[in-house]
Amino acid sequence: MRMTILHGTRDIRIEERDDPTILESTDAIIRLAATCICGSDLWPYRGIEEVSSPTPMGHEYCGVVEDVGSAVQSVKSGQFVVGSFATSDNTCANCRYGYQSSCVHRDFITRAQAPRLRVPLADGTLVPTRTRLR
Repeated sequence: MRMTILHGTRDIRIEERDDPTILESTDAIIRLAATCICGSDLWPYRGIEEVSSPTPMGHEYCGVVEDVGSAVQSVKSGQFVVGSFATSDNTCANCRYGYQSSCVHRDFITRAQAPRLRVPLADGTLVPTRTRLR
């Protein structure tokens, strides 16, 4: 699939990368409907932060669930979801107190400027909507 990759200051390229796959039982794969560029994507683009290697861009997204790992309970294939820039397990003390972006198991989403995305910790990271699409 084609993905947006930042190579350096003002150097963005569209490159072929492998399609995402389920790696953990808590993962989901979504087909992206919309993504956007966040200010944190623009700091390295403008040269304010250094880019040490080619970096996939994008972490603001929504889309349709295509596949889920065996442990995922809250989202199903065909469901429209909104995702967070940071993963969260929704079970640690920080998540239980409403601070999912400070999850002790947090990781940051990248690669959302592409047709499909692997989302770790799908149950805590993705917010399901009532809309089901195919």
